[in-house]
Amino acid sequence: MQIFDVKKSKYDLDQILTHFGLSRGVDCPILDNLLNVTVSSGYQLPEILDERRHKLRLEGDLWNEEELKMHFLSIVFLFSKMEVDKKMKLFYERPLTATIENTPLYVICDALLAAPLGINTPQKPYFFLQEFKKGKKSAIDAEGQMLTAMLIAQHLNADGFPIYGCYLLGKHWYFTTLHDKNYCFSKDYDATQANELAQIIHILQNLKHQIAY
Repeated sequence: MQIFDVKKSKYDLDQILTHFGLSRGVDCPILDNLLNVTVSSGYQLPEILDERRHKLRLEGDLWNEEELKMHFLSIVFLFSKMEVDKKMKLFYERPLTATIENTPLYVICDALLAAPLGINTPQKPYFFLQEFKKGKKSAIDAEGQMLTAMLIAQHLNADGFPIYGCYLLGKHWYFTTLHDKNYCFSKDYDATQANELAQIIHILQNLKHQIAY
């Protein structure tokens, strides 16, 4: 029997779904609870975030992954306030590995929200944001890479609770959930549009409550 090598497959989504017997769909109450946010009519984006939104619209297709992270994502995370002292912390560029169903899995997580061990070690991962891409075709499947991280977290946590994710294709954000064998994904949210960026901020804020409660 040939062993499935997720890394050599370039994290191909179809191969991951098939190998681990996952269903992929949009009808998912857990995902609906994450996305069910209300943005008040009087809400305005913080000035610096709105400025970066314009910058993303003008220059984002030319940025590399690190530039997207520094110019835009760091500001989004700042105003999303996902961290909880000693309970949830954001980490960047951390490796995750596990063997699931006799299949070795390995991935570098661009960003993850996890319960910390001590000061700066991720212990229990809850949420992954993967692949700071420019939106152009890549040899690596952004969604498949994120799903691999979610599968590892589900295995390591072993608590029956859902794992949350988000992958980026340029300016487009897609939120996801994994619970048991059910993998669900959202519509795309365009971060260059003020109303959709406001929704992204509120969804990330809601993430904290979904994990905590």
